[in-house]
Amino acid sequence: MDDQYHVIVIGGGSAGLVTAGGAAALGAKVALIEGNEMGGDCLNTGCVPSKALLASAHLANWIRQSEKMGLDGSLAPVNLEKVMNRVHRVIEEIAPHDSVERFQSMGVEVIQSHGRLLDAYTVQAGDRVLTGKRIVITAGSGPQVPKLEGLDKVGYLTNETLFSLEKLPEHLMIWGAGPIAMEIGQAFVQLGSRVTVILRGHELFKKDEPEVGEIMARKLEADGIRFLYGCDITGVSREGSRISLALKETPKDTSSVLEGDAFLIALGRRPASAGMGLEVAGVKTDRRGFVVVNETLQTSQSHIYACGDIAGPHQFTHMAGYQAGIVVRNLFLSLKKKVDYRHVVWTTYTSPQVAHAGYAEKTAKEAGLLGSVITHPFREVDRAIIENDREGLLKLVLDRKKRVIGATLVCEQAGEMISLASLAIVKKLKVSDFMNIIYAYPTKSEIFGGAALTQLKDSFKPWQKKLFQWLFLP
Repeated sequence: MDDQYHVIVIGGGSAGLVTAGGAAALGAKVALIEGNEMGGDCLNTGCVPSKALLASAHLANWIRQSEKMGLDGSLAPVNLEKVMNRVHRVIEEIAPHDSVERFQSMGVEVIQSHGRLLDAYTVQAGDRVLTGKRIVITAGSGPQVPKLEGLDKVGYLTNETLFSLEKLPEHLMIWGAGPIAMEIGQAFVQLGSRVTVILRGHELFKKDEPEVGEIMARKLEADGIRFLYGCDITGVSREGSRISLALKETPKDTSSVLEGDAFLIALGRRPASAGMGLEVAGVKTDRRGFVVVNETLQTSQSHIYACGDIAGPHQFTHMAGYQAGIVVRNLFLSLKKKVDYRHVVWTTYTSPQVAHAGYAEKTAKEAGLLGSVITHPFREVDRAIIENDREGLLKLVLDRKKRVIGATLVCEQAGEMISLASLAIVKKLKVSDFMNIIYAYPTKSEIFGGAALTQLKDSFKPWQKKLFQWLFLP
């Protein structure tokens, strides 16, 4: 077999699949190396199963809250095994999109083995040695698990093992305060578990606007989640089915013990770069293990690219796809395209959802771009009142020319609605352009027009109002 390729892609997650499929579509001879499941973390242990779990949990919560909508409803105790069976059926239904068979039909040779660089042009995959003119590293990431006394003996959970649970925990203890912790914490408290979240800091949703953390802390606490702020875990032990966490509260320097029957570690993601032979290939990594890339996603070896979670800086499936699209172009064209992270969008799929695009107020100010900010509450939007979804907001960040450069939404379906703000950012639209849209009534999207109207009212100076009255209101 001829083991020479135009492109070798190491990793069959979101970034690798887009890269391999795109390069093959252009006629390149492509090898895709994947030692685990096709589709990577997103399909098998990340986005897809977590959102399927959340869909069941949110529905359970809505049934319990049905009295607020004028209905009499009750819910039997949740059978987690049935819920997880549905989660896995969802994975199975989506899996063909990422399957070996599909990519082979696209002209990609899929090698189901772990890949390791032997030098800057050679990759070992099982008992095969492949040579590539260009190599793309898309090996993804895994859960960040700290070194902690007793941890290896207690049977802790991560996002990679969580979806194999068959029995609903009585008390789920979660270490971490990122999106995974918030989503899974809310899912299990809505399904019926007692949930405690342990975090070292004192804020939730730190990547988002400060208003978001305040709204979501109230909502998640109302759901029943207990937050232990300013705490670290110094030790873990297990006796029978009970797991004990030794806690140390800072800065008080007080100690306590928390007990439960399940312990989830959700402290973020680490790049899966160890053992790949990057050093022998001359590919540089930073102190955390992320592959160092430039603006065109080239590594320290110009013919080797990296994208997705292993390269950062944003570990989202859609960001992996965006980067991979740029890599496909740059693999073959001498005029390289640069990444642009000014329009990054993300959503945390709690209830309500939190969605963000572009600059936050703080980052816009640091970049010297901030002109003004508009905050408009959903309690002034009829559809939000109709659906009892009035606690959230829209926050728009504008530059000095009143162009939209950032947006944050907190509401149900925020992830669907944020695309309107993203389009405004990409097209450099002014906030007043939102007033040129005819919004269907009643919809939550009307909040964009409401925010624009607020800005227009606030922009009139007293002398302008007097002049208008003198000219047109005799």
